[in-house]
Amino acid sequence: MLKSLGTTFFKFFIAIAILGANVNCSDKGSTLEEDTSAAEEMETPVEEVEEPEDPTVPEDDTTPEETSGTAKIPADLMANCAQWKITYPDGAEDKTLCDEDNNEYFYVNEAKNGIVFKAPIRSTNNTTTNSTYIRSELRERTEDGTADIYWTTAGTHVVYVKQAFTQLPINKSHVVGTQIHGDKEAGIDDAMVLRLEDAHLFLSFNGNKLRTDVTIKTDYNLGTNHEVIFEVIDGKHYCYYSEDGDLKANYENGTATQYLVLDEGNAVLMDLDYDQSYFKIGNYTQSNSEKEGSDTDDPLNYGEVVVYDFFAKHF
Repeated sequence: MLKSLGTTFFKFFIAIAILGANVNCSDKGSTLEEDTSAAEEMETPVEEVEEPEDPTVPEDDTTPEETSGTAKIPADLMANCAQWKITYPDGAEDKTLCDEDNNEYFYVNEAKNGIVFKAPIRSTNNTTTNSTYIRSELRERTEDGTADIYWTTAGTHVVYVKQAFTQLPINKSHVVGTQIHGDKEAGIDDAMVLRLEDAHLFLSFNGNKLRTDVTIKTDYNLGTNHEVIFEVIDGKHYCYYSEDGDLKANYENGTATQYLVLDEGNAVLMDLDYDQSYFKIGNYTQSNSEKEGSDTDDPLNYGEVVVYDFFAKHF
């Protein structure tokens, strides 16, 4: 009996030992699983959030329309001050521009790089002969300045102007810039002119009497610098226009065809022979006290053009 009881206790002791071993193994297994899981969490790379780059500030690729200059009087900005005379809004005329000082109608701008042609709408204005409008405008003369020039459309005649329309009258907001003037008695008169009406910039041919207008652009902004060339070759009239500042150089290099103003694909805008011709540059304001009414004498009521560079040549 004792032997049997001892056997029973021995078996019981063995069972308890095995059970304890199983419990320990189970606990260890659980711990390993938790550790493995934790290790996996630590090893899993955290997804990187891409930080927004600093906003890129675009480089300012706009260049000043004109660099500052050193001019003191208008003649300092004229290739040949003897080649031109001026008519003022009060009707006065001056043929000695080489010594002409700044005045309220004709003066060097603040940047000292352009000539301001200003025509205020006043009740005291005196219009020029055969016109009801006012001007602060140059008229071409012979190169030595001894007389007014008149040429025929035979040969080659070129006028170049770099300019900006900067102010229009309040009510009749029309200003004429560069002109080819022809024989008035033959019905030519303003043969081809660059004209701005509000935002519409176009070529006019004696007010549609010689041919219909040719639009250059319909969204001209006051102050926009532009270059224009009028060219007459044996009666054929051409116009070049640019706002990128490269027209003069390209024209002189013979590479300016991309700047030609076309009329339905045709570069010849008018083919007409006449004489008594000359160029005009500056500001021919197409208004007067009658058109401006109660706004006459308003100090802000004027036409204005700034000219930076120009020349006239004949071959």
